[in-house]
Amino acid sequence: MQIVIQSTGNITEYSMIEFQGDLETKSEEALGGKIIGDLHFNHEGNPIMIIGHHILHGKVQDLDKPLVVITKENDGISEINVKYGVTAVIKRKFIFKTRPKPIVGEMIKKL
Repeated sequence: MQIVIQSTGNITEYSMIEFQGDLETKSEEALGGKIIGDLHFNHEGNPIMIIGHHILHGKVQDLDKPLVVITKENDGISEINVKYGVTAVIKRKFIFKTRPKPIVGEMIKKL
């Protein structure tokens, strides 16, 4: 079976965020489409994630093999004429391995 993958000239580049552990909310709502926090970078280029009253320090790592985000496109008539288009490419990830630390008033001023 041949799978046709097309790409446009301008492909968006995404980055992936990797957390260790669970990300839980107070309510039982799904997190899809929700804002979970703020992503900042320090003067050295390392990511800092602020979620609620907690701060996480991470690092940037290039992926060994880039990942692609694809969309399935069909003509609605036949399953034979299915095409896949490349929407974006993911070349790096932000890794947060350490436990989150509570934010106190003085720490906010340092950011």
